[in-house]
Amino acid sequence: MKYYIASDEKNLKQVRSLIKKLNAKGFTCVNDSNLIENDDKQGVIDSIGEYEKKGIEDADFMLIFLTAGKGNLYELGYALSLNKKIVVYSPEKDNYHINKKSIFHNLPGVTICSGTLYKLVKLIHTLSSQGVEETSSLPLNKSQM
Repeated sequence: MKYYIASDEKNLKQVRSLIKKLNAKGFTCVNDSNLIENDDKQGVIDSIGEYEKKGIEDADFMLIFLTAGKGNLYELGYALSLNKKIVVYSPEKDNYHINKKSIFHNLPGVTICSGTLYKLVKLIHTLSSQGVEETSSLPLNKSQM
């Protein structure tokens, strides 16, 4: 299963760790800069918008790692317009305070998770085992927050 990850550069260390954990479970990150060959990096930099757009289109679901910066709202909006499933993750519950979250985080098809990376990987694995078609309304319950 392929996913697109949206995050801020300040989360880079955690995001790299998460990508490794998900790779070990058989997931593929479509916008992992480590997958780009050195020869292709300049081309991607020159057309980053198209690269990111294609990544969202190719992904089975989107993972937003908070805090992700204002650019994630554009990515989130595009993913929603394509009816992609979305998981919004934060290590801290505070990022879901009404003054910090987007109103789009409350839409059907958006699952919110906070806590450890282990908990997030387990949630994603569980959701993926249900199948993309079956997760039109991904569950959100207190145990996931």
